[in-house]
Order: sequence, then C-alpha cells, then structure tokens
Amino acid sequence: MPLIYQDQDCHLSLREGIEAYHAYLRSLNRKIMLDAPGSRLLIEHDATHVIFGLNTTLEQEAALDTWVFLGCRFNWRYIREYGRLPELKALYAALVKECGWTLFPRIYWQTLGMKWRVFRRTRDMIEKWPFQFPEAYLDESIADLRARHGIKILSEQERDIEHPIVWSGEY
Repeated sequence: MPLIYQDQDCHLSLREGIEAYHAYLRSLNRKIMLDAPGSRLLIEHDATHVIFGLNTTLEQEAALDTWVFLGCRFNWRYIREYGRLPELKALYAALVKECGWTLFPRIYWQTLGMKWRVFRRTRDMIEKWPFQFPEAYLDESIADLRARHGIKILSEQERDIEHPIVWSGEY
C-alpha cells in the first residue's frame, strides 16, 4: 500500500511527510529512533525516506542506500556516525540472527534492477539533495523540493519486488 509521500506531487510539507513516515513506522510497531540533543542525523535520514519516496522494506532500504550515495551531497564522516548508532547496530545484529549473513548478497541481487533505476534517476537530478538540509526545508512542500532538485521518485511498479524478503522487524 503506497504511503502519502510516495506520490511524486505530494503537497505535504517535508515536516508533515516525516510525521507520516513516523506514523507508518508506528503502524508496523517499529521503533522510531530519535536524535540526541543537538543532533539532526536521524531526522535527516528519515527525510531521505520521504524525499526519495521509500518505505522500510529491506529492498527499499537498499534502494535508499543508492539514492543517498549517488543522489545526496554529504560528508562521509557525518554519514559514518549513522552506522555507529547503537540502535542501528542492534538492528543489523537482529537481521543477521534471523536471516543469516546470506541476506546481504540476496538483497543486493534482488534489488539490482531497482538500484539501476535509482542510478539513472540520480543522473537526471538538477542538484544533489543535501543530506544535511536547511531547517527551512521542513516547511516546504515535498513536491517543490523534488522539483527544485530534479528528483523523480520510483513509481509503485518500479518499487515492487516479486518475492520480497520478510523478517520480523524486531530488534
């Protein structure tokens, strides 16, 4: 089922899109990771889900990695901090425990087509999305932000995976 921000011309503000993303996480009984005081790393990550129109299935997370690495302007040192978060380490440990190490090559193989479509879309962008976006972006419409950066999200059909990988989501 598509989420409201998965409409290319979504007129919610980025802030409202992030709220919709968090409501989606709550509907799945998933933890919403919150930033430490003075940090925006997690909200900036959540904004990438919204701006690139992706949910949290393993396949769409893999597509998001491609959007971030090829379609965002970011500082490597800053991004590495995300991988060091205790909650993210616990998530990866739970994934490996439930699905095994073969999960990662399986996800990569299964999402090659989606990653290729994302790669082509990043080549057509007007400018890369700033991972550390200005605070004012939170009050701009998702449609306007996508237009400004030349972001054309994947359609529902392009995001569809025939045999998605299922896991409990618990960690």
